[in-house]
Amino acid sequence: MSFNLIVTHEHGGENYRAVLSELRRLLGEAVVVDAGPSIILLKVGDPYKAVEELKSASLTPLIYRVVPVDRVLDPFVEVVAEEAGRLAEERIPADKTYRVTLHGRLYWRETRLPAHSSDAVRVIAEKINRKVSLTHPDYVVYVRCVKLYHRRRLATLTVAPVDKIVSLKSGKL
Repeated sequence: MSFNLIVTHEHGGENYRAVLSELRRLLGEAVVVDAGPSIILLKVGDPYKAVEELKSASLTPLIYRVVPVDRVLDPFVEVVAEEAGRLAEERIPADKTYRVTLHGRLYWRETRLPAHSSDAVRVIAEKINRKVSLTHPDYVVYVRCVKLYHRRRLATLTVAPVDKIVSLKSGKL
């Protein structure tokens, strides 16, 4: 089963249970696909609707970030860059700006070696034919690397307006 919503939260078992209880109360139909020390991967009907529902609720301060997921991909820079280019072309209007935010590690497909974050961001951005704004973007191309079932590394990709990602702890993307 794939997932389409990421929730990061304060580390700890009690915090996990409190966050999960709140998510179930607010979202009802959410299914936990996997969970790690401070991350919950969920399957919901509509991840963007779920983000809106959570934004309108007063969430526990234990929740750091809520991110809808558009695509779950192999964690290779080239794969993520190609898909990011396609999604950005569909979703980001030509007159709008964007930034790429990467959390975690991507790898080069040919060598399977880790890519430096700045190199990965540069390759992804090269595939997107829109103006970049690092300080006040209209859209964010959000890439997060996760481990599914504590084994398989995956990359998640979200291309959305900045307000579609809930970032409570730091306020940053």
